[in-house]
Amino acid sequence: MGAAVMESTLDANLPVIDHSALEAIVDIFGVDDAGAILDLLDTFLTESAKQLDDIQTSFAGGDWVKLHRMAHSLKSSSATFGAMRLSQASAALEAAAKGQCADQLCPELIRVVGREHQAACDILRGERARLAAA
Repeated sequence: MGAAVMESTLDANLPVIDHSALEAIVDIFGVDDAGAILDLLDTFLTESAKQLDDIQTSFAGGDWVKLHRMAHSLKSSSATFGAMRLSQASAALEAAAKGQCADQLCPELIRVVGREHQAACDILRGERARLAAA
């Protein structure tokens, strides 16, 4: 039942990446400063992977405070880069962690966060390559 409940809480209509968020970052820095945009993407790709590792380690150790904090951080940073499904999954994990995973959904939520993280990073790596080649 947990997996079905979890999948139903995610909006299947959300794109893996909302390209308007990436366009907003490009607008802020301008196309002339591609290096800054590439640095931001590199930072997200590296730091989000660390956050995902920290989420898994925190859950395994029962560190609910750190799990909550890491899910919150991943929720926010992924939204900045337009990874809306990842952000939504992270928000669900954040809420569950706040309740110390009493609803037993955390293992499934962590699996979904990991899946959405992979999907988002695959697309963002492609966007990074496109920007680097421009």
